[in-house]
Amino acid sequence: MPLLEAEGITAGYGDMEILHDVDLRVEEGEIVSLIGPNGAGKSTLMKTVFGLLRPRAGTILYRGRPIHGRKPHEIVTLGLCYVPQVANVFVTLTVEENLDMGGYLLDERELPRRRERVYDFFPKLRERRRQRAGKMSGGERQMVAMGSALMLEPDLLLLDEPSAGLSPRLVEEIFDNIRRINAAGLAVLMVEQNARKSLEMAHRGYVLANGANRQDGTGQALLADPDVARLYLGG
Repeated sequence: MPLLEAEGITAGYGDMEILHDVDLRVEEGEIVSLIGPNGAGKSTLMKTVFGLLRPRAGTILYRGRPIHGRKPHEIVTLGLCYVPQVANVFVTLTVEENLDMGGYLLDERELPRRRERVYDFFPKLRERRRQRAGKMSGGERQMVAMGSALMLEPDLLLLDEPSAGLSPRLVEEIFDNIRRINAAGLAVLMVEQNARKSLEMAHRGYVLANGANRQDGTGQALLADPDVARLYLGG
């Protein structure tokens, strides 16, 4: 049984239909990358999976249980957490306060242990735990956002453009963090503007274009495909 399976997803905003009969699958412990041009529907698919948008057609199963139509606060209790591209931290709160907000479902006595686990993934956050998130760099804020999601120890982490707006050095750091998170057993589904780098680390990938599935395969197979390279990887 796949960890996550979406079939025939049609969704959009108001009268505008963005996704047309899209399929997606994530297995336990996988990194799956969604790539495609701007406007392809990648972030819309992510939001639909997490319950921020209600699908107009199709099914979404998490561990075999239907979650389409459920609210995000219900979905998160099942073991699935989402890190949006923007507005993903509380800028007036410290790192530690942000992490505690991410663990809002937990007993207060459990918070210190969960924070320490997050600090093991992101040692820099331990050093900055008293610093306000609004005073941190973009890369550090992204670590805070990911750390907040990890407080609930999900089985699947949804990442929407985790490297957006970051310098090349910080992009490498964020991708290294994602690899470590995955190595600890968490599955990752990510939308990423740096398609080549995301496929290099992905077990599998999906190419979306005009709101529909265009291609899927292992990360390495998609990297080696000349049409994918020409249309979506810039070479």
